[in-house]
Amino acid sequence: MKLWDRMKSQFSKKTKRSSELSLSAKKPAGKKRIWLPLLIPFILGIILIFLFPRGHSFQFSDLTVGSISPRRIVAPFSFEILKTREEYQQDRLQVIQSVNPVFTKNEQETQRIENRIVAFFQAVGQMRRKSVPLSAKIDSLSFQFPIFSLTPEHWRVLLNPEGILTPSQYHTFQNQLGQIVRDISRTGILNQNKSLLVVADGRLILRDQEEETMLPIEDFFDLESARIRANELLDAYYGRETSLAQIGAAVISYYLRPNILNEEALNQERISEAQSRIPLSSGFVYEDELIVDRNQRVTADIRKRLDSLSAKMVEKGMLEGGISRIFPLFGKIAFVFSLLFLFAFYLAFENRKLLEDAKSLLLLSLIILLMALSAFLIRRLEASEYLMPSAIGAMLLASIFGTRIAYAGTAILSLLVSALWGNEFNLMAVSFFTGIFGILIIKRVRTRGQLVQAVFYMMVIHLVTITMMGFIRFLPFNQIVHYWQFGALNGLFTPIIAYGMLALIESLFDMTTDYALLELSNLNHPLLKRLSVEAPGTYHHSILVGNMAEAAAQAVGANSLLARVGCYYHDIGKLEKAEYFVENQVRSENPHKKLAPSMSALILINHVKRGIELAERYRLPKAIRDIMTQHHGKTIMTFFYQKALAKVGAEGVNETEYRYPGPLPQSKEAAIVMLADAIEAASRTLKEPTYSRLKGLIEDIVDERFQAGELDQSPLTLRDLERIKESFLKILAGTFHARIEYPDADELKSVRRTGETKKEAGDGPSN
Repeated sequence: MKLWDRMKSQFSKKTKRSSELSLSAKKPAGKKRIWLPLLIPFILGIILIFLFPRGHSFQFSDLTVGSISPRRIVAPFSFEILKTREEYQQDRLQVIQSVNPVFTKNEQETQRIENRIVAFFQAVGQMRRKSVPLSAKIDSLSFQFPIFSLTPEHWRVLLNPEGILTPSQYHTFQNQLGQIVRDISRTGILNQNKSLLVVADGRLILRDQEEETMLPIEDFFDLESARIRANELLDAYYGRETSLAQIGAAVISYYLRPNILNEEALNQERISEAQSRIPLSSGFVYEDELIVDRNQRVTADIRKRLDSLSAKMVEKGMLEGGISRIFPLFGKIAFVFSLLFLFAFYLAFENRKLLEDAKSLLLLSLIILLMALSAFLIRRLEASEYLMPSAIGAMLLASIFGTRIAYAGTAILSLLVSALWGNEFNLMAVSFFTGIFGILIIKRVRTRGQLVQAVFYMMVIHLVTITMMGFIRFLPFNQIVHYWQFGALNGLFTPIIAYGMLALIESLFDMTTDYALLELSNLNHPLLKRLSVEAPGTYHHSILVGNMAEAAAQAVGANSLLARVGCYYHDIGKLEKAEYFVENQVRSENPHKKLAPSMSALILINHVKRGIELAERYRLPKAIRDIMTQHHGKTIMTFFYQKALAKVGAEGVNETEYRYPGPLPQSKEAAIVMLADAIEAASRTLKEPTYSRLKGLIEDIVDERFQAGELDQSPLTLRDLERIKESFLKILAGTFHARIEYPDADELKSVRRTGETKKEAGDGPSN
């Protein structure tokens, strides 16, 4: 009987069971935080509303620089032409450079510098006169004066009265160094690098109490120029690179300190006062004055006038309009929550469980918020819209939630970022096209070489999209070429950033991406290596089941990589008692013959629990752990259950002891693994696995699981089940294909002897 006919015969039974399930689902099974999935998008919507640009209207947002105006715009009232951010920043910089910095001379520091150099030479002079070993003198003074650039040889020259520095020469040396320090310190040493003092007239103000004197900056030293001047004088006195010149340079450099101090608070106050006088406007537009004519190209000056008009219109609306003042806010609220509602409405059909999972919903909201914040920050920095990394959001959605959700998410993100940018159609188009291509590209990245290819493809896509939009906007080709640099940068870093963020998301949210699955699919993984050695039968079974599940998942549009990797690990719990599972019982007695049926059932049930423990120890992702717990569903262990019934009768057997605890498969992948696992194991029992017998076996097992309700909670459809059966049949038919039966060694010897006998008798073949 076909599956469809059996379904009709079971319809009333299934309806009853579904109603019972729905009633049981309504019973409170603990405090479920149903408010959290509602709170997350609400908070997201509030944040997005605050990211909208404020202070100007979107009425002229379509008129970008270089575009052709489709209408004539005349000033409805007089208004000032506001400076752009760049113009205002340039004015601020000019003001800063026009304010002469104020410094104060610290006479006490000047005196301290001179006193310290005198104290140093007094200590050296006293030590020179002492009758102690030279090494002791060096140790004492080098500890007292830690001048690190003075070497032991330099100290030996200073402290040896019988060396090149005689007492009279030492006195001269002391006076010359003291004079150099006095001259430099009394000239003045600024506590700021002179190259950083960018002042229009090159002068500073030296303040002495209430008196201020304007002096050239070049009249003063900074620490670097002071040391250079000291070295020049020392070279003139003692010659370049001599030991005395080196000693003098080290001592002077150690004791020189700034004594002309910057009055930072006063300088900042004067700069702020000067900046407050900077005008915010650079011109005036009178009422009824033409701003831009129809079919006229929009220039930067026209765009500035339109921005000024937009800001003035918002200001007048806030001052004059009653309830109309809050209309823009209502519009933003309606727009944002309409987008979120449409996305949620789509998710309700595509993946309802995602809406019920607070963690997944939080991650989805964070991706949307990340893209919105990127648009907000890039716009605030007044950078090019072509630097907006919209494809990152699309790539993350595709890698984590699948391509179908990513396509819908890309459309939502494109509308959102364009609205946050001021209804910028150009940005919406670029975001949409690069996002769609990003989805197609990221799903094919499996190796580092493919990541490099993804970078190249994304750069090309950005350049093509920018060129296309430039032609639509009638932009000059040289301007399009200028925008290419931003598109190239965007395309270069987008796949790399998306790929790097996936690793972070996997660890923080315990999400399973294709990249994590690819790592787990490596047969050299420690768990799989153990399985191949300690439970080779289970290992071989897992590989075959993986091939079947992968083909079936591809046929029904499920995640084939997840299905295959889930199969690899679904039976790792058998490592603990591998010999108790039939696939590992090679030429050994079945240990279950000595056990009670209930104990055998317990061992089989425990392999799921032990598998989860191993999975957690080796940090396998949740998607794999879910398949491990769900791949048996709530099926009954028929062999041991029947054995128990035969032994003690129906009244002495508790059926639940012989049934896996579940849960039922919740995903397509888990359901496929359940079916593949059961069918592959059953196919081994066929003595003659012909095509028709394999087909009948697959039909029977799939029908049995369906009628038992094991697939009730999975999203598989009847059409999916038919495709799954076809895929399983192809794989198994290939595995059990008919082979030529070659004779064994004894048969070969017999044939050879027979041939030789015939040949001797004259019946052999002739050449």
